[in-house]
Amino acid sequence: MRWSESGGEGGKLPLHHPAVWAPPAVALAGMAWLVMAQGNLPAFRTLNSLAADHPAFWSSVTFLGDAAAALALALFAARRFPRLLWALIPAAIIATAWVHVGKRVYDERRPLATLERSEVKVIGPELRYGSFPSGHATTAFTAVAACILGLRLGLAWGLFLTGIAVLVALSRVVVGAHWPLDILAGAFGGWCSAALGIAIADRWRFGLRPTVQAIATLVFLAAAILLLAGYNGRYPDAGWLARLIGSCALFGFAVTFVFRRGAPMETAELPALNPAAVAGARVSIVIPVYNEEANLRELVDRVAAAMEPSGADFELILVDDGSRDASGRVLDELAAERPWLRPLQLIRNYGQSVALQAGFDHAGGDFIVTLDGDLQNDPADIPGLLTLMHERPHVDLISGWRKDRKDKAVSRRLPSRIANSVISSVTGVHLHDYGCALKVYRAKIIQGIRLYGEMHRFIPALAAEVGARIMEVPVQHHARTRGISKYGISRTLRVVLDLLWVKFLMRFLLRPMHVFGGIGMALLLGGFGILAWLTWEKLGLGHDIGGRPLLLLGVLLALMGGQVIATGLIGELLIRIYHEPQGRPLYVLRGPNQPRPML
Repeated sequence: MRWSESGGEGGKLPLHHPAVWAPPAVALAGMAWLVMAQGNLPAFRTLNSLAADHPAFWSSVTFLGDAAAALALALFAARRFPRLLWALIPAAIIATAWVHVGKRVYDERRPLATLERSEVKVIGPELRYGSFPSGHATTAFTAVAACILGLRLGLAWGLFLTGIAVLVALSRVVVGAHWPLDILAGAFGGWCSAALGIAIADRWRFGLRPTVQAIATLVFLAAAILLLAGYNGRYPDAGWLARLIGSCALFGFAVTFVFRRGAPMETAELPALNPAAVAGARVSIVIPVYNEEANLRELVDRVAAAMEPSGADFELILVDDGSRDASGRVLDELAAERPWLRPLQLIRNYGQSVALQAGFDHAGGDFIVTLDGDLQNDPADIPGLLTLMHERPHVDLISGWRKDRKDKAVSRRLPSRIANSVISSVTGVHLHDYGCALKVYRAKIIQGIRLYGEMHRFIPALAAEVGARIMEVPVQHHARTRGISKYGISRTLRVVLDLLWVKFLMRFLLRPMHVFGGIGMALLLGGFGILAWLTWEKLGLGHDIGGRPLLLLGVLLALMGGQVIATGLIGELLIRIYHEPQGRPLYVLRGPNQPRPML
């Protein structure tokens, strides 16, 4: 079995490994001891005596072994762990066969049918037949063993989950539903079912097909919805837990549509300047500035000191984003003495994204470099980044990483770490530092991107969507010495809203019907299903349905489904309007398009 925590190929844990079969061996040994020592009844009475204390606790614990709860929890494996999801299918089939065949072959009566009623303390339903093996114990150990063996969990997690399964099994004796021998048989059968299910899933890949995965996911979704609807396994005190499991399962499943994993970004150390690599390169340096009068002269001098020895053919584009100080006048004075300095003055303050877009629109270089105008980024790093870009021709974008950041820990670095983690998870482009302005782009990549709102911080994700290959490099960072920072916590809401747009842009821009159509069809099916059921009740059973809230829910879901599908159709039309009249291409070629003569 080759499994890892990411659902891919990992270290081997063969079926003959002692760690796999140790738990079922312990269960078999326990069964043998109970039979030889005739300890089944004494052990039952000892455990069942605990029912007098905390009945609500034992009801909740025993509900964890209910099949509906296990199926709902399996929803966490959907989309994230497809192999584990596939392994759960044969494991569940084997476990179900184990329980039902055992109950038929070994028709053991439950404690209530064997002992006097006064001798058994019962919590929940009063069950009398079909005792061996315990279905709840089998379910609990199947689920736990599948997680431990399938995800290759460590010792601590393995002991923790096994402890939960043991507690669930013991609760079946405490509530008066099973004999100790039954729960040991359930533990044995559940663990073996999971191990065999994983072996089957590793041998045959049939269950990795999207159709099989979708059907299994629908079953798990139905179980979660059933728990939310009020199912409690006839343990009323466990109703809160059923609703909690259903809610968490649905929320966790919904999160998988937002967050996605991605490969760690390629990183490298900043090399020294290689004049032979940089000489003659056409470089455009774009820096947006806003009220940076105090920093402009030193900024321009430091850019010149970094770029002139490199031999690159460079231009410095300083975009004045509607500054209210004397930044515009200082830029004009500096440009009069420096032919490579090109100031752009926007008529008002549009924001950093628009300022960068203005710089990109006027850049003429083959490489475009961006950095902030507050001198926290060091222009001396630019030649090294250009050298690295020359050495790595497969790289389209190099993003700076402020590894030793000189900002306040609580107000700047902590929110930044959280934001970087969220953005990386949502976009699947994993960078340590999305907020670092020092970046180097190949012009062909950045020319296909348009910036709006606060989307400048998402440029790496947008570039990755058009096929850019990205590298992250640690760069220098300095504390601000002049001026006032323009960044703050007030931008959080705008960043979140832009992140939602980026997520939609990356996954559904060219196929909006896929998202709206899927949601609409789910709503339509739910609504039509409810209406079909009510129609059967009305016509087949003669029940009155006019005053039932379920009728309004069915109509509402059907109408909402139709509206969402219509929204998807409108989105498809807008996409064609967006691309076709302007001749906007749907793709970007990595190399130059060399026309070939026709034969």
